Amino acid sequence: MAGRTISFPKGDGSLAHINREFIANNVCPERTGWNKTYIRESIADAYEKCFGEAVREYNAGQKRNDRKISNYVKKIENSDNGENVFYENIVQLGTKYDTPVVDEDGNLTEAAKEAVDLLDEYARTFQERNPNLYLFNCVLHLDEATPHLHIDYIPVADGYKKGMKTRNSISKALQQMGFEKGKGRYDNEVIDWEARERDYLMKQL
Repeated sequence: MAGRTISFPKGDGSLAHINREFIANNVCPERTGWNKTYIRESIADAYEKCFGEAVREYNAGQKRNDRKISNYVKKIENSDNGENVFYENIVQLGTKYDTPVVDEDGNLTEAAKEAVDLLDEYARTFQERNPNLYLFNCVLHLDEATPHLHIDYIPVADGYKKGMKTRNSISKALQQMGFEKGKGRYDNEVIDWEARERDYLMKQL
């Protein structure tokens, strides 16, 4: 894998595409069975695990019904603070030119096998390495041009003294993982975290 690029872009979060509920034009349906799903959990179930207790505790302390949270997912969707319901990164090693999935005979290439091994290790260690990023959907795709991994996660930050004690906050979640508070658009926790994850992958090459 030496000399090959590491890509770690943000994804668009289309779970239906990731989980192959529909087949896009760039997908080879004959190879969809080669894909590997590490975890697939509904957003509703993931939010219940991450925030259910905090929502119930918060609601129990509210005397007015209009201040209670009936659906935390919807609350985040309608937030003015810029939170996303979940976040996604795509992890890819190499390109379609140096790491194609298949050769001219339709067999998995040696370069792809190496990439799969590294992506598999990355997926299996993601949660341990990122305890405040709850991984609820993770799929390795081998039915496109190059092996790549979709990681979909929910940031979980706790310890708030007012309001909900546990919340969806990417900045706070990363700070609680040891990243310094951001100073601006080009100097923040997310950029530092992505750099660390790339470094982790680089060391595996």
